[in-house]
This record gives sequence, C-alpha cells and structure tokens, in this order.
Amino acid sequence: MPVDNAPIVYEFHSDAPLGIPFAQIAPEDIHIYLNLDTKIGKDTCGQRCEHCWFVNYDDVYDMAFDMTEGPHIKNGLEALGYRVFPRYVDSFGYQGKFLSLFGSTNNREFRQESQSRATDTMESGDAWTSGRPLLGDGYVELLDLAKANGYGTISTTFHGLLDDDLRIVDGRGFPLKGVLRGSDLEKVVHRIHDYNERHAGAAPDDGTAPRKAFRVNITVTLGRHNTGRPTLERYARYFNALGVDTVRFNNYADHGGHHPELELSREEIARTFEDLKWLHDCVQLDFQLGVSGDFGDDGLEVLGIPSHVGWCRGGSHLFTVIPSAVVELSRGDGVRHEKIGDIVGCVNMFEPHFGPLVRTTDEEAGTVTYDLLFDHEAIDAFTADRMSGVYQNGCFARELARKLPPPRRVQAGRGRPVAATGEPDPCPTC
Repeated sequence: MPVDNAPIVYEFHSDAPLGIPFAQIAPEDIHIYLNLDTKIGKDTCGQRCEHCWFVNYDDVYDMAFDMTEGPHIKNGLEALGYRVFPRYVDSFGYQGKFLSLFGSTNNREFRQESQSRATDTMESGDAWTSGRPLLGDGYVELLDLAKANGYGTISTTFHGLLDDDLRIVDGRGFPLKGVLRGSDLEKVVHRIHDYNERHAGAAPDDGTAPRKAFRVNITVTLGRHNTGRPTLERYARYFNALGVDTVRFNNYADHGGHHPELELSREEIARTFEDLKWLHDCVQLDFQLGVSGDFGDDGLEVLGIPSHVGWCRGGSHLFTVIPSAVVELSRGDGVRHEKIGDIVGCVNMFEPHFGPLVRTTDEEAGTVTYDLLFDHEAIDAFTADRMSGVYQNGCFARELARKLPPPRRVQAGRGRPVAATGEPDPCPTC
C-alpha cells in the first residue's frame, strides 16, 4: 500500500557554502544558541542523564547567567542582528519562570523540503523538557503558563526500548542511566493530550480539526542498542498509537565516556540513514519524521534532504554562548567592560573557544550593552581545517572530542553515582 508521509524535518543554520571568510558573514546570517542556565536537578530537569552535555564538561557544569539578565542579553544580541535561541536545561524549570521571562521562543530552527520551508514547530514557541516537571502535581499550571506565553509545541526525549507488543522496556533493560523512564514519558504525553482535550477550541468553518493547545515533538537517540529496521518500525507503530506530531532521531554521543560501545560507526550511520529512508517511504507515519544534523554526512544523500544538513555550521554560521566567571577587561571614564561568557563552536562539546561575550556598563549614561567579540583568525583557521580534511566528518564533534585533554571532562564523582542495581542512586538535590 502506498504511503503519504510528510516531508522529512531537518535543522537549518544556513545553506551558504563553508569557507566564506568570517568577516564577510553578516550578523543576520549567524545563529546563536544562548545557554542561559546549565544547572540540572530538582529545580530544572529533575534528571541527571549520564550522557548529558551539561553533566560531563567543566566549562558548562552548573553554570548560569543571572535569570533576569538573560532577556537583556538576548535583546542586546538581537539588536546587533543575530538570530538568538535562548536555551536552558528545561523550559519548565524554576516553576516556569523562563517561560514568562522569554515568552514564545524556539530552541532551534526546523525546516523541510529543498526550499527549506519552516515546519509547523516554528509557528509558535517550542518548550523543551525532560518531562519530569510535567509529572508533578502542578503540571496543569505549567501548561497554562506555557499556553499563556505563546508556546504551541512541547518537545522532549523518549528513552526506552519496545518489545514486539510495543510494551516499553526501560529501567534495567535500557543502557542509558539517569534518564526519565519511557513509561513516565508516556504519562506526560497522555497528560498533554488530556490538556488539549480540555482546551479544544471551536471547529474551524473549513471542517478541519480544532487547533490543539500543544503539539508534541519527540526525540529518540539512536545508538547500537536501538537501531535497525525492526526497532525503527516498532518506534513508528508506538508513536503512531501514542499520537505525537514529530519524531526526530538523533545520534548517540558518549559524552560521559560511559558507553563507547553504543556509538554508531560511520558505516552504521550510513545504514541508519537507509533504514530511516525505508521507514519514511514504506511505513505510514502519523507524525512527521525528523533527522538531527549530529549524524554527520555519511550516507545522508539517501534521505533526499539538502546536503548542507550533514555539514554542521558550528563555528561559522552557528555558535553557542555559555556563561563564564565574570572577568573585568577594562575600566575608565565611567565605562566598564566585563567578560561574562564564552563563544564556542560546537553546541555539544563547547569547543573550540572563539572569543568572549562582553558586557559594557556605562555608568554615566546608565546603559548596559552586550557584544560578541569573535576571534576571526581562529574561526577562519578552524574552517580551513574542516575544508582541508583535518576534520573529515560533517559533524566534527567526535573528531574534536579526541583532541580534548582529559581535564576537560567533569571530574569523577561530580556526576550522579550509579548503584549496583544499574539504576541511579537518589540524588540529594533531586
């Protein structure tokens, strides 16, 4: 039976060719992931995933800008022309304060088709969550807050395997520790569905269904533990039945050094692309299929999406800003310049460093401004390395990781301990 599936979703951070001198790239063509808060635990995501970026790298471990300064940083950089994506460990963290401070925002740019058309996710705010905050008693109030502030999508990650009867296998049967159980995430999705039913509007005159309060986007991380056509088909059947809007697959990266055996090889990634193409072309999907750029470019062409998707723009058109200790750079005539953050190239590895985020305080004028002081020479040298084959993959994260010295990793004992049962021990702050 022929299938009629929506186009494949991909991330977009410019389709300009690599190799353009950085001085020639306008701020309007640069995307900034503004990592406002990297604190994990009970006040934010309520989890401590052992493979989480924020758990495993010293530069971002337990860091934050002042919550009330965050909107000023965002607005200041946008005034310079940059496209800014405010990001935090969990959109519903701190009882939803970020939702109120930033209003309707997106955590990345999603496009589809060769014309790079915006997807439905981009029509309104996209709230990212581990799911844990929406398991609490105050979940209705959090959803009300998201709705009131213009959010129309809730995105989260499903961690779990499925048996032949589509029953969730999590807990000891799932290798990644510290994550929210797949069975708990299922409860979260049902809560969102119930909320949507209670807030359904009147049916439009054209006969289409009433617009939901929230779309549901799911990310599934693929590694050697959950790839292959039978596994992907089970995910498809399960999410068809669960009723979600987008299922995006991304590539497992062993940030914590716990499970190197789960990382897919370049050949396995190419086969995974073939399997995802089969899934899209041969299995009826009641959701839109998405593919993350962190798979790189090996075999990407089989999906029929633009080739630039496999070549990350990190370090050229895409940068992450992370909080840092405040360092005074200069002071005079009532004007103070302070470094308050770092600009980095890889959004997952937080390297290489490409300059500071600077706050300028003019005490006489009573103004505070923000600027990104990019190191053009370092950026152009990094791009040259990518163009010349020093970095061979379109996603350079793994090659970059091999260049990092061990002290870059969070020291043993700072991550969440794992008990002999294989389940995370209770965290004193969770």
